Amino acid sequence: MGNTISLAMIVKDEGQVLEECLESVRELVDEICIVDTGSHDRTLEIARAFGARTIGYLWCDDFGAARNESLRLCSKDWILVLDADERIAKEDIPAIKRLAKGPPAFAYEFTTRNYTNATDIADLESCAPDDPHARGFAGWHPSTKVRLFPAAPGVRFEGKVHELVEPSLARARIQVEPCKIPVHHYPHIKGLNHTHEKQELYLRLGHDKVVQDPTDPKGYIELGNQYAETGNFEQAAGAYREALRLDPSNPLVLRDLGGALHMTKRPEEAKKALLLALRLDPELADAWRNLGVVYLDQKQWPAAIESFQNALNAKPDWTDGYRYLSIALEGKGDFERAAQASHKALQAHPENPECLRLYIHQMLRLERRQEARDMLQRLIDEKVCVANIHNALGELYFYDERLNDAKAHFERAGRLGSSAGYNNLGVVLMKEQQYDKAAAAFEQCLALEPGHHGALANLQKVRNRA
Repeated sequence: MGNTISLAMIVKDEGQVLEECLESVRELVDEICIVDTGSHDRTLEIARAFGARTIGYLWCDDFGAARNESLRLCSKDWILVLDADERIAKEDIPAIKRLAKGPPAFAYEFTTRNYTNATDIADLESCAPDDPHARGFAGWHPSTKVRLFPAAPGVRFEGKVHELVEPSLARARIQVEPCKIPVHHYPHIKGLNHTHEKQELYLRLGHDKVVQDPTDPKGYIELGNQYAETGNFEQAAGAYREALRLDPSNPLVLRDLGGALHMTKRPEEAKKALLLALRLDPELADAWRNLGVVYLDQKQWPAAIESFQNALNAKPDWTDGYRYLSIALEGKGDFERAAQASHKALQAHPENPECLRLYIHQMLRLERRQEARDMLQRLIDEKVCVANIHNALGELYFYDERLNDAKAHFERAGRLGSSAGYNNLGVVLMKEQQYDKAAAAFEQCLALEPGHHGALANLQKVRNRA
């Protein structure tokens, strides 16, 4: 078997995003095979400009069938599956080519980074300020599925929605191996209307799937996940309960049921589901995390601390867990350990404003301003050029009347796009009675954030003095 690669895609009205997707894999794939399910924009024009093999396909509410039609077009040794709003980073192309030089007895499961601004997602990873793939999004949450597999007989997608190739790979005795190469997914770049339409389609197809086979718990799990994604946690809980009726000992479903029940303000039921999940799998880090959040909301500090610590023990790379742990420790009144935990959280996520605020608040409470300044300066020395860090460092200098140092950092924060930095700079200049310069700083703040109440009031003060 050779090492040539076909790109298999299904599309509809992807003119806004398709060109960039195809450009990202131009040097990777040997042919592009696209099934169009009814585009009315420039999608097919863009596809043909890249030399793609294209066919039209009558949409029949079956993603698996459309995917299999794209596989039918493929003629190369390996198949790579992407959607139009997904990208492969240029630096990762050589590694994928190396995989395709390997034996056809393996397929590869990639982690998809789903970029979002929804910061309440439990497994959200914050984007670093210099991440070229972030595109202004706050973070991403992971999902995994097979993306690269040999073009072997009998390998096909199964499922009308949330379609997977994994079952057929297992029957073909092709082993699935994890791959660390990320797929960058931007589900929201086409706007909220597109996102909502897509969610509604998945919900409708999810309902069809459980009607078609009401004995399959996976259908109810997928439906529950889809409801949770749309924020309908009441319906999500109902779907998870149906899945548990068919598969009572599934700890992952109990974990998700606990999370949904927590979101519907039923903490006791949530705890019951999560504790049962942990009885079945004591190493289930996400269940410990969800349980800790329930205890946190109930101000049951020792139980929350224990839960977050267990989550960190089970999943040491869950660095955001230190922020949760710090909040619980502070609630208990243990500011010393709370600051230690928030210090770890800030080191891991210097771009996260919540981690920064928590750390500064606790260090101020402990009256350890010098230590806090040293910590923030180290982050800056490590080239973490985050406006919030400069602004916080300026505030720490301001507390100790080191006004020149404070001004330098507030100005730097402003130049990095922080309206608060310019407002704070104006406050220092006003304190020094440099009213014209203070007014200019407040105006710069308002240029970035026209409704900034502090800057509006401060600007009026300095104008009155003039």
